[in-house]
Amino acid sequence: MSQVEAPAAPAVDVDAFFSSPPEGPADLIQARRTYFSDPATAARFEEAARKAREEEQERKEGNARTAALASWVEGDYRRALELAAGDDVLMRFVRGTSQLELSHPLDAARELEGLAKGKDPHAAAAELQALLALGRVAEVERLLGLKSVQLEPADRLYFEGRILESQGRHAEAVARYEEALGLDVGHVPSRFRLAYRADLLGDEETAAAEYQKLVEQRPAPMAALMNLGILYEDANDFERACGYFGAVLRRDPRNDLARLYYADAHDSLDMYYDESLELKEDQLRKVLRTPISDFELSVRARNCLANMEIETLGDLVSRTEQELLEFKNFGETSLNEIKRMLANKGLRLGMRREDGTFVIPEDFNAGQSVDLEAELAWLGELTDEQREALELQISTLNLSVRCHRALVERLNLQRVGDILLYSEEDLLSMPNFGITSLNELKHKLEEFGLRLRTGRGEELAEEGGEGEGA
Repeated sequence: MSQVEAPAAPAVDVDAFFSSPPEGPADLIQARRTYFSDPATAARFEEAARKAREEEQERKEGNARTAALASWVEGDYRRALELAAGDDVLMRFVRGTSQLELSHPLDAARELEGLAKGKDPHAAAAELQALLALGRVAEVERLLGLKSVQLEPADRLYFEGRILESQGRHAEAVARYEEALGLDVGHVPSRFRLAYRADLLGDEETAAAEYQKLVEQRPAPMAALMNLGILYEDANDFERACGYFGAVLRRDPRNDLARLYYADAHDSLDMYYDESLELKEDQLRKVLRTPISDFELSVRARNCLANMEIETLGDLVSRTEQELLEFKNFGETSLNEIKRMLANKGLRLGMRREDGTFVIPEDFNAGQSVDLEAELAWLGELTDEQREALELQISTLNLSVRCHRALVERLNLQRVGDILLYSEEDLLSMPNFGITSLNELKHKLEEFGLRLRTGRGEELAEEGGEGEGA
């Protein structure tokens, strides 16, 4: 008996969007889910959107608004921003959410200001999301308690989760996100936070699986593409990382962060990375920056080193025994004193290679214990609150995944005080630790009245020497 094939699903009418465009955010969101439900329909929609933009360029009346909405649906946020004109709720929603996707939260908040108290729950959620992106959690919590703020059930659960997360109640927050996904399996913000929380906890497998579900959607959220790229880059899968960073750049060619990450991943395609060696090199660079003045040396040895313009351990280990002994008034006694001091640090003379790099001695211990109070004497007298802050676990700072991993996994640091053993220059010399991560870290430390050492110039100024601007 021949089998009867099931009838094919009726084709989605793409033209309906352009003949009768959405009138509110809810209709616009539904249009995205409808027209990007399968690749064939998405391709027809993108072709129709291209024609709409061409007609808009010919200044045909009414086409600019439709072209803006179509651009938003297909994830072309820069073009949507260029075309979306008007002060009605829908156009403000398009501009505000586009700014959010393009990582411009301040512009987004300006576009969406006041919509939380309006009648549209999707516009309200967009404004609350912009406030969260600016770190204004208290304001979100206040608005969430107002009866005038109407939200979809999944959105309300999500924002409750974000508030719980800000209070350190992570398990309860995750439960809210999972409940939101139970109501709406396509709820992007909740799935993103689940992925992000797993990422922070080092559960790369779960994080990657959740991010993957997000990037399989069309259009894929750009933040999910970026984070998935970073996950693969950290796993040394540079080819996949390039693919995800490249996907962001195709959507947003002006994304400087994606361009930097893409360049780093691309440059690493043919490189082998030894993480344990990198850790030792990072620690060695930090140790070699230590000023000679930090060590107890005899007057003769100290004066000889000063006359030779040796100011740091790096300068010292760049010299050989013979070079030191050839200097006037420098004898075997001073040499042995210096060799003992270096041995305590796992260092020796003559470590500098001809190319300017340093040999890492076999007995150099990258994880050697330190006396924090002594090492951080340059901070001056510490308050009781600052001493308590030094002992806090780094995980309590709620840093971004990249910043957290650089400190905890790459440098093997545990306490806040351990961070202060590194200068700004030390951290910036680490792979994938850029100015964005540095500024984030400095802001967190400032909350505890702490700061990073910025270099030898600052130390001299604190000791009464010449400061900046002299």
